[in-house]
Amino acid sequence: MALLLLALGAVQSRADVPNPGAVTHTDVAREGAVIQVRSSIEAPAAVELCFAVLADFDRLAEFIPGMESSRIVSAPGEPLLLRQVGSTTAGLSSFTFDVTLAVTLEPPHRITFRRVAGNLEQMAGSWQVSGDAAHCVVHYEAVLEPSFWVPPLIGPLLVRHKVEQQIDGLAAEIVYRAVQPAR
Repeated sequence: MALLLLALGAVQSRADVPNPGAVTHTDVAREGAVIQVRSSIEAPAAVELCFAVLADFDRLAEFIPGMESSRIVSAPGEPLLLRQVGSTTAGLSSFTFDVTLAVTLEPPHRITFRRVAGNLEQMAGSWQVSGDAAHCVVHYEAVLEPSFWVPPLIGPLLVRHKVEQQIDGLAAEIVYRAVQPAR
């Protein structure tokens, strides 16, 4: 569908869409092996649109840098299970993240998740969406513990950089969808 629209010239590239008013912020802290992440996005888009982008699970890999796949793996009518795979590099090292999350949706304001399988010892958190028909604020909080060694000094910096890229990708998709005509 998107390729057809691109061929017709009806859809702007995300890189072409100005980012008016979208602001992101990320903090990462480490306590022992546990990494705590807090991020936020402020965007000129309706709460419902912001929530819809967050909950577009099967398409997240299209606009989240480093995410190789994201797909719902539970059967219809069963509790929502989401498997996500991604990778990152640090110098000569490469890390692959493969996690299955139990997800609870409370549209249009909250998504909670917790790890049920994968190569993270723990991962739990939430997305909170607030605002109105013209502006949304998205807060992300997560606690994660990789099952592999993360360098103590540079690890939090690498995690912060990766999360910032992902949050920026999410913000760009929110703005992109907000300026596109209804399809």
